[in-house]
Amino acid sequence: MEKSQAQKYALLLGVLPWIAYVVISPFFNKPEPLILGMPPLMFWNTLWLILTSACLYGAYKFELGGGLLE
Repeated sequence: MEKSQAQKYALLLGVLPWIAYVVISPFFNKPEPLILGMPPLMFWNTLWLILTSACLYGAYKFELGGGLLE
C-alpha cells in the first residue's frame, strides 16, 4: 500500500472516534429508552470506548503496513 493512501486511512480511523464522541454524542443525551440497562449516552460512550481501541489499532496497522513507522 502506498504511504499516502495508508496515511489517509490511518487519519480517518484516528478521527472517527472524535466524531463519534464530540459530534454524535449530543443526539444520544436522552433518559429513555434504556439500552442494555443503560441510558443511551452511557451506552454510546461505553461502545465507543471499545471501538476507539479498535480504530487506533487499525490506524497503527495501516501506518505500519504503509511504511510510515520505521
